[in-house]
Amino acid sequence: MRKQQKYRVKWFKLFLFVLCSYFIYVTVGQQSQLFSIRRESQATRMQLQQLRETNTALQEERKALHDPKYIEKLAREEQGLVKPGEIPFISVEKNNL
Repeated sequence: MRKQQKYRVKWFKLFLFVLCSYFIYVTVGQQSQLFSIRRESQATRMQLQQLRETNTALQEERKALHDPKYIEKLAREEQGLVKPGEIPFISVEKNNL
């Protein structure tokens, strides 16, 4: 009868070992998922901050586009437009590009 008791104790220890191993496996898996989610969340926050900065810059540009002086400046610099009666200045360096 004592042999059966020792055999049961071994099975019980094996069961406990398997159960503890399972819980450790689940815990490590959850920790890795949490780490991944935190990293993704941080990347998303950084992207959101960049998009907010871009949005702010675009809103300022939109407000500036209602100013006639700013529109004139853009027309002169980017399009090379001149007012009637003005003589356009063409840079030699610009033509070489």
